[in-house]
Amino acid sequence: MRHLNPMRNLLGIVITCCSLLLGSISMAATEANSKVIYRYKNKDGVTVLDSKIPPEYVSDGYEIVSRSGKVLKVIPPAPKGPEAERLRKEKLKREEQAREDLQLRRAYSNVADIDAAKSRNLESLRGNISILQANLVSARKRLQEYQAQAAAVERGGRQLSDELLKNINNLVQEEKDIQAQIKQREQEHKDVAEKFDRDKNRFIEISKKSP
Repeated sequence: MRHLNPMRNLLGIVITCCSLLLGSISMAATEANSKVIYRYKNKDGVTVLDSKIPPEYVSDGYEIVSRSGKVLKVIPPAPKGPEAERLRKEKLKREEQAREDLQLRRAYSNVADIDAAKSRNLESLRGNISILQANLVSARKRLQEYQAQAAAVERGGRQLSDELLKNINNLVQEEKDIQAQIKQREQEHKDVAEKFDRDKNRFIEISKKSP
């Protein structure tokens, strides 16, 4: 059994070395963590130096300094009041722009895709406007016919029938409605064209920024 003693001694030495090594690592980590301290002012306006900063003082700003007193980093106070609101709106605007850019990238692979989509949409709107314009011509023609009938009746000294008056009034209103629809579609045509132009310019811009 005596031949086991050297092995036991060797095992003891290994365990001791491991313990010393772990202790050294732990001490080094502790020392590294304590190399900086925080300098801030408490609620009484007194400057405090500590290895940590209470959460309630973080928004007031603080400094990170070394043990020798060298300022390593300055954390400014968080904005408040109108400035905070301005920054909040700017942040929301950036986030919205990021979402729009992502949607733009998903919708189109290149500028040619945007041009093609623009042409399709504008062609559809132009077709709709053409149909409305044809309807307007038809409504005006029928209105002129009814107005001619009404003029003939009045020249004959007769009273206009309720049905004839109703037809004339309906066509007058129909003409106004069609004109309003044409105006609306023409505005849509303009808005769609401008939107695709903006999308195209933005796509080119973000494509240049891509790696």
